[in-house]
Amino acid sequence: MTEPQMDYAAVYRQLPVPIVLLTPEFAIADVNLAFLRSASRSREELLGRNIFDAFPEDPSDPSATGVRNSIASLRRVLATGEPDAMEFQKYDFEVSPGSFVKRYWSAVNAPVSGPDGAVVLIASCGEDVTDRLNRFLSVLQAEASHQDPG
Repeated sequence: MTEPQMDYAAVYRQLPVPIVLLTPEFAIADVNLAFLRSASRSREELLGRNIFDAFPEDPSDPSATGVRNSIASLRRVLATGEPDAMEFQKYDFEVSPGSFVKRYWSAVNAPVSGPDGAVVLIASCGEDVTDRLNRFLSVLQAEASHQDPG
């Protein structure tokens, strides 16, 4: 009996975690459906663009470190050939030209190697954790306000 063939491209497209595939130059090679939903953009708007042009940092936030930290993580993946899990990252999201909303992300960048073992793509798996983080902070604040000072 023959094993059924697995359509790994279909699996990738349907994964519930947003994933963007980047070239070593950080151009968007592909995105899955969860990424498109979270980005509120079309595939045509994204493919071939530099990830940091497609998702710019808020220019009005002088303390923004999202691009710098993300580039450092992606470069570590290219240099080591190993996955790199980032700390929670504040990276505001542009909802319309020049208008940003505060967002926090949990991201892991992982190498995709070619037949010769060289990194040919980087799979960037990022989850918007803003709502979960806000709920967690609310619980901590509520607990702190109910503690007896001593």
